[in-house]
Amino acid sequence: MMNACSPWNYADVNSQVFQALQAKGRKQGFAIPKSPSGGFTVQTAGMKVHFKYTWNKSSSTLQLECIAKPQLLSCSMIKSIADRIVTQCGGRPI
Repeated sequence: MMNACSPWNYADVNSQVFQALQAKGRKQGFAIPKSPSGGFTVQTAGMKVHFKYTWNKSSSTLQLECIAKPQLLSCSMIKSIADRIVTQCGGRPI
């Protein structure tokens, strides 16, 4: 496991978008907690990527940070996947 990436920020993440992200996570086999901040782990192709997040309901913003990842996955690669998932759920990268 390598060290983390700098945090990424998303706008337009209201309650519906946050719930859509949780549902998408469940479909993909990982659980995003119901709390406004916390952590989760995504496992894909035998690799684990650990995240922590802070969701600000009143400003509809989400900060996502990759806190541990395999060396062969770049931060930009992980960010492009995260951007796509958040955008599909109705949020947008800022």
